[in-house]
Amino acid sequence: MNRRLVKVLLAALFLSVFALPASAQVFTGRIDVTAVDSTGAVLPGVMVEISGAQASNAVTDARGDAHFLNLAPGKYTVVAKLTGFGDYTNSDVLVGAGSNVILKATLGVAGVTATENVKAETPIIDTKKVAVSTNISLDELQNIPSSRDPWVVLQTVPGVIVDRVNVGGAESGQQSNFQAKGAAGGDNTWNMDGIAITDMAALGSSPTYYDFDMFSEMQVSTGGADITTATPGVSLNMVLRSGTNAIKGSGRYYWEGKDTQADNVASADRGILASYNRIKEYKDYGGEAGGPIVKNKVWVWGAYGKTQPKLQIFTRCTASNTGCSAVDTTKYGQSAKDETILENMSGKLTGQLTGNTRLSATYFRGNKEKFGRGAAANRPDETTMNQTGPTSLYKGEVNMTVNNNMFVSARYAHVAGGFSLTPRGGDAPVFLDDTGIWHGSFYFYATERPQNTGTVEATVFKGNHDLKFGFGYRKAAVTSESSWPGGGIITFHSGYPSMNAEIVRQHHTDASTVYMNGYIGDPIPFDRLTLTLGARWDRQVASINAIQDPANTNDPGGLLPQLSGAAASNAIKWNSISPRLGLTYALDQDRHTILRGSYAMFASQINATQASVLSTVQYSYTYYVNVTDANGNKIADKSELAGGTLAAYTGFDLANPAATTTPNKIGDYNTPKTHEVVLGVDHQILRDFAVGGSFTWRKYTDFNRNHLQGVDGSKYSQAGTYTCVAAEVAIVGPCSVPYYKLDKATSDAAAGTIYEGRPGYSQRFTGFDLYATKRMSNNWMARLAFSNNVHREYFKDAAAHNDLTPTAAAPNMDGGLVVTQTGGSGKSQIFLVLPKYQFIANAAYQLKWGFTAGMNYLYRQGYAEPFNHSAVATGDPRQGNKSVLLVGGIDWFRLKPVHSLDARLGKSTKINRFTIDIDIDAFNLFNLNTALGRVYDLRLSTRNQVQEIMNPRIVRIGARIGF
Repeated sequence: MNRRLVKVLLAALFLSVFALPASAQVFTGRIDVTAVDSTGAVLPGVMVEISGAQASNAVTDARGDAHFLNLAPGKYTVVAKLTGFGDYTNSDVLVGAGSNVILKATLGVAGVTATENVKAETPIIDTKKVAVSTNISLDELQNIPSSRDPWVVLQTVPGVIVDRVNVGGAESGQQSNFQAKGAAGGDNTWNMDGIAITDMAALGSSPTYYDFDMFSEMQVSTGGADITTATPGVSLNMVLRSGTNAIKGSGRYYWEGKDTQADNVASADRGILASYNRIKEYKDYGGEAGGPIVKNKVWVWGAYGKTQPKLQIFTRCTASNTGCSAVDTTKYGQSAKDETILENMSGKLTGQLTGNTRLSATYFRGNKEKFGRGAAANRPDETTMNQTGPTSLYKGEVNMTVNNNMFVSARYAHVAGGFSLTPRGGDAPVFLDDTGIWHGSFYFYATERPQNTGTVEATVFKGNHDLKFGFGYRKAAVTSESSWPGGGIITFHSGYPSMNAEIVRQHHTDASTVYMNGYIGDPIPFDRLTLTLGARWDRQVASINAIQDPANTNDPGGLLPQLSGAAASNAIKWNSISPRLGLTYALDQDRHTILRGSYAMFASQINATQASVLSTVQYSYTYYVNVTDANGNKIADKSELAGGTLAAYTGFDLANPAATTTPNKIGDYNTPKTHEVVLGVDHQILRDFAVGGSFTWRKYTDFNRNHLQGVDGSKYSQAGTYTCVAAEVAIVGPCSVPYYKLDKATSDAAAGTIYEGRPGYSQRFTGFDLYATKRMSNNWMARLAFSNNVHREYFKDAAAHNDLTPTAAAPNMDGGLVVTQTGGSGKSQIFLVLPKYQFIANAAYQLKWGFTAGMNYLYRQGYAEPFNHSAVATGDPRQGNKSVLLVGGIDWFRLKPVHSLDARLGKSTKINRFTIDIDIDAFNLFNLNTALGRVYDLRLSTRNQVQEIMNPRIVRIGARIGF
């Protein structure tokens, strides 16, 4: 081994161990060139040069191969030269994130230049691909009408299910929840330019928002045998643009207003519709530009953007809400405003240090300011919050070509995340009335979430082997504090003046988790068969720091005194080794039909605050029932609480609430795992048009839970049966549902909680995707997909349950469908049961005279309507009142199917170097008012009332200029 190689390997090892670094993510592509003569014999010593988004050169080895790795997505020109032969030139090589472009460069006799067209040379099917992924190109990002945020893009990916419908940007001020193939939302990952940026305190969510025009491409992975993918969730890789030798840039301005909006609330609906939303105004403007500082040596690129969705939320007038001049169910008053400002800036500096070494530095800053977070049918303005808090990313990267057969890259990044929520209602006490409307002021919350991340990876070519290995380290820390106004008393009317009340202690969190990983993989070709073998190792270690929570003196029993919690290092450790196996086989010599199969095991990712389960200081509250409002102020005062009954509590030892040591324990726990098998086929119909399909089977095992010590579902006994009353029978039919409770002796014996495995519980997913992709050529592009999903849960015995009582969020039915309850600012309750069918289609066609037509269509089955009855008195000493699910299957009732069509007509004009585009987009073209949520609690007088509908049709006008 030569000295230079030793130095590189030592440097890689040093960085992998000591850098403040998570798993590598595929955000670049590669070109593999094999040079041959006219007889097909390989040609060593051929000089191969590429130019475009990046520039590089290499000499083919003894096998006639030259490799170009870590290429920014875009279009490249490939030139191959060898004395005595004619040049090979290919000026249209398209490289995408995660793609492997394989070129055969045929050099003819001297004096003859072979110019190849990549559309005939580069297939749309990647024959070595083992990941289940979709690439969204710049053409699609810019030419397909969308609400211009990543969550809308995710909705167009086969198998990905998003919990809301974003009409014209109405949902762009808040993140959507999403899932794919049964994976928990907490296993979703967000990545920018190869750096994992997922918010590890709100697992699966993004730490910020984005300027849509700063991306050159997005890649979305939902499974497969790729060793760089750690979790079974959706992996979104966003690729920032880069500077090149050409000076390029663009600017845009998009606008919507209330006058470009239709009305989808018919007069007949006003008596049954709780509220409806409209866009008051939407603006999106910004620009990006880049070019060379020193040609062929140093390049720069930067972008700035601002998006401002302003919503107007109307709520039906009732006796209990605000903004109404009279109690009239046909009149609407403005409930609350919901206004957001998303501001983003980013920049990238790239330098070719030597012919073999490339450096880059990236800066990104995203800030969200939201005024009126939480505004909804049941949340008037006083109960909303203001949000602010920037997230910044600082990243450095080095790419080194050691020789023609070895490539090494290293990345380091620091993410400074966090935000705060400030209640708009000040310190006014909060209460929920008997119609389900909140009043008063909501909670305060502030958090800081810094992350340090680094990776080192290398690729070595040896014979038929393409060995890839890497290492990563990441540390995510979380500090936060939260409190409720009005002395921490939350009042719930229960047939007013009878009330229930929750007394909450102010809470702090200070925790961190270290994530380490290593992986190795090798695709081995055997003519038309490629066997990919690989494995990855992941280690996740969670710790907590010392914290202190102040007392809440409003509890009449003195159960919430001041508490201090000690630090605990390495409290929880998850370790896993995940094998990966992939097979691809070309049925024909031209490789137009590819069979694929893979097996993969994935480990879930742990929340950065997971070790907090061991802290003395937990999120704590007491819950009192049968409290009477003596003074008529509609809230439970401290003096009135003494007349109530303690019905439930959490977060402390009832026998010793001032204990300075925790009764909580860490038991035998697991690293949650997913086993996946994928079978699929891809077929290239035309040079830029391919169709395919895949079947996915998954089994989710080794779940954990944090629950009362010595308590599981086997400790619960039936406490009674709830029988539906006439008003409920009219909605769900006759029902009689058992509910369960703990006996007092079992409850008293459970001094604290225990974090341990959940034996006997598992989940399974089966589904298939059908898809078709047409790249932009011959003036048109399209992408279509159909998905089928079935996700069920299984309980081996009663002990596999937590509480046997069936609820909307936990139906507790062996073999029943899995439900995920989601929410968000201004959202009604969403119970996401994967739709059995979802169809998406988008397309663009370039007409004559510079006109372009585009469309984006979604059709899916509606989500579940889990009708239930809340506040059923069970006599359970830990949870006296429970919500009881009234339907025998979580999908017995579903909302109507959602279908939404967006359309575009654009006009492009070229003036010298400038291109001017005028776009007119129409969202929800059919102006549908499909219900997206109802009141599922049939105890309330507002039972079954529609809480949310799709926003009406709105027209957006946009102008873009590029050079």
